Amino acid sequence: MADEFLLAPGEPSTVPLLAVPKARQLADYLKAGHNPWVRLVEVKWAGGTDESNTVVFDVDVELSQTTVHDIHPVERISVSFTATDSNWPEVLALRSDFPYVPHLNLRDTEFPRSLCLYEDNYVEQKLRWTAISVVTRVREWLRDTATGTLHGQDQPLEPIFLGTRAVLVLPSDTFSGDLGSPERLEIEFHDHGERGQVFLAASVASGVANPKARFVATALMCPPIVHGVIRSLPRTLLDLHQFAMHAGFDLLQGLRERVAAWQREPGVLNSHLVLVLAFPKLRSSATVVEACDTWAFVTNETVGVIGEALGLWQLQGNVPGFLIGGRPDEERAASISMMALNPMYALSRAGAAAANGIERDNRRITAVGMGALGSQLTATLIRAGYGRWTVVDGDVMLPHNAARHELDHTAVGWPKAMAMKAIADRLLAEPSIEGAVFADVLAPGDQATALANSFQQADAIADFSASLAVARHVCWDIQSPARRLSVFLNPTGTALVVLAEDAGRKIPLDCLEMQYYREVLTRPELAGHFARQDGRVRYARSCRDISSVMPEDQVAFHAAVGARAVRTLLAKDEASIGIWSSASDLSARAVHILPAPAVVLKTGEWTLITDESFAAKLQQIRSTKLPNETGGVLLGAWDLTRRVVYVVDTITAPTDSEERVALFIRGSAGLRDRVKEVWERTGGMLQYIGEWHSHPDGYGTVPSDDDCNVFSWLSEKTHEDGFPPIMLIVGERGMRWFIGSIERPRVKAPRRKVHV
Repeated sequence: MADEFLLAPGEPSTVPLLAVPKARQLADYLKAGHNPWVRLVEVKWAGGTDESNTVVFDVDVELSQTTVHDIHPVERISVSFTATDSNWPEVLALRSDFPYVPHLNLRDTEFPRSLCLYEDNYVEQKLRWTAISVVTRVREWLRDTATGTLHGQDQPLEPIFLGTRAVLVLPSDTFSGDLGSPERLEIEFHDHGERGQVFLAASVASGVANPKARFVATALMCPPIVHGVIRSLPRTLLDLHQFAMHAGFDLLQGLRERVAAWQREPGVLNSHLVLVLAFPKLRSSATVVEACDTWAFVTNETVGVIGEALGLWQLQGNVPGFLIGGRPDEERAASISMMALNPMYALSRAGAAAANGIERDNRRITAVGMGALGSQLTATLIRAGYGRWTVVDGDVMLPHNAARHELDHTAVGWPKAMAMKAIADRLLAEPSIEGAVFADVLAPGDQATALANSFQQADAIADFSASLAVARHVCWDIQSPARRLSVFLNPTGTALVVLAEDAGRKIPLDCLEMQYYREVLTRPELAGHFARQDGRVRYARSCRDISSVMPEDQVAFHAAVGARAVRTLLAKDEASIGIWSSASDLSARAVHILPAPAVVLKTGEWTLITDESFAAKLQQIRSTKLPNETGGVLLGAWDLTRRVVYVVDTITAPTDSEERVALFIRGSAGLRDRVKEVWERTGGMLQYIGEWHSHPDGYGTVPSDDDCNVFSWLSEKTHEDGFPPIMLIVGERGMRWFIGSIERPRVKAPRRKVHV
């Protein structure tokens, strides 16, 4: 039996009379017979507000032996081009019984069916799109639709309705969990004329509707349906009811139950109704619910009139009189026209994470320091739906801060922590900052309990303060199982540093800090890392009212890098040191360092902290000098408040040193300059702290009388600066440290050691 075809839009015409260039291009191509798989049937012309030309052709479809949808070997297709060329050409399948398949556009009438060939925006694509290419795309669409592969199993189920210029933004939790569907939503309306309309829906906070509201919304959850497109776009309340009935849902009765409670609220009765329906969708009748499709319509009639159509009441002077035993009137429902809205959900944290292409992460992070870097970094992660935050800062927003801060001038005078919460909680549709503490972490005062609770409940504590005192406090003084991070810029703002502890805190933050200084000292690419700023800006009259000169784009760049680094490093259990340096040409170089395990020794009232990498370095130096002794000076840092000494690196024996089998005399050639260089290159963080020397194989690490004499000499020198003396002996089987004091051996050692 021959196929029956519907008429294409327009009146018959001829190819030479086609006025739309792309229609003429396609018709000429088909008429010339360049493609053996398609044949020109006719061309048509239609006038009106936007003149259109239509090209009709038969296309041979490449079909496999097994098909899912009833696509015929030959299909008749029409393509309509408009003179304005502002949208994709409309492509219609003219066969009268063309099947319901995925990827069909909705139209006012069910037939002919409109093929959805493209996902891209036409305005962007038409710069390189040709009319001839539509032939290839049609053949591909028909072939893949026949086999059921056009809509892949891994592809999200398509929305039932196409978008319009009228947008409805729903709360992200409209149909979530046990909340059910909201009986009433407030609507804020924005009319942008030809650019479209926006309806913003929100829960009715007070339970009482705004009497001046132009629109009110209600939402209904419907039974699950197998996904696919609707035959035609509902235009009336009755149309929508009839479609819902196919899915087993009595829309008029469900709406009647909702609207009945609104009869005594004139503000609601005078509002136009926005009707929201959610249909859980199945890929097939044998599968589970995979997605939820949301439809939305705004009615041309008020709730009062709709209530009459539902048989709830009769209006007398806009006052409803309740009807007993009333029933919905389908004829009245058919007279209530509707306009489809494009529903979308407000951006939740989960939605933001999906938009950023990351897994949602709900870990609690307490961030200390909401300055320029910290505020921008935190806001970036919040925009990505990452983390649940508590922000801590003891400063107030001042005018000069706005030059590089996430906060703007309107926050001047506010505590930074409080203002950040106010601003950040508006970035998404749900709040991301759980708490804001206006306190100095070093002296929290009446906020001590709130601060301690935030630290105790945190999964991670991030120090963005750029303060050494705060970093040490975060590392040492906070009682919490949370792992710690420190993120800061170098003095010129040209490099970002991220220090991240391991999940078990076996390599704590201060040990990472010291290894970072060693990398700056020893890596050629990090020369100049601690160079100082040339200029500063005075923002008030006090001698301390000075701010660094640093471009905002530089801070923003490193804040973005830092946000990615924080998210990436917290996803791993290992400790990490990362340094990202930016150049004036906008290029960036990353240095990633695998930290060495910490070595912590308690010696008297002092705690000595070093690491396995440094210990291995000294053993290597000793081995290369055997059978002679060798040595050098120790480089490190002090924390006198906590009685901690950090040993980080060494300057090996100067060239004028004597290294013999039973003797080491440390020379001094160039040593003063090298110590000064260490101080300058590390920004004053590393300094001379003591001496070390090795013992040959077989002699252990027991100090000789000469070693004790040298320690006495060290004591005299270091006490002048207020530091205890430190000496290290490196032997065949280990090391022995001496801090502050040394015990002379009871038996004189058969060796002589002299240090100069």
